[in-house]
Amino acid sequence: MKVGNVVNFHTNSWVFAHARARYENPGVIIEDVSGASSSRYRVLWANKKMTVEHASYLQQVKENENR
Repeated sequence: MKVGNVVNFHTNSWVFAHARARYENPGVIIEDVSGASSSRYRVLWANKKMTVEHASYLQQVKENENR
């Protein structure tokens, strides 16, 4: 993933069930804040909120997916 990619918050874990409700998909990656051992991105969501998410919780939206 890279800056500018359109993403959705995605997880099947019940632990994050409450979080799915807080994220208004889609989002846009606006900054790569990865460290030496993890891939993390700052995301601007459709509801204008910003969060930093681990790459494993982001699913890139494919072109033409919403058409």
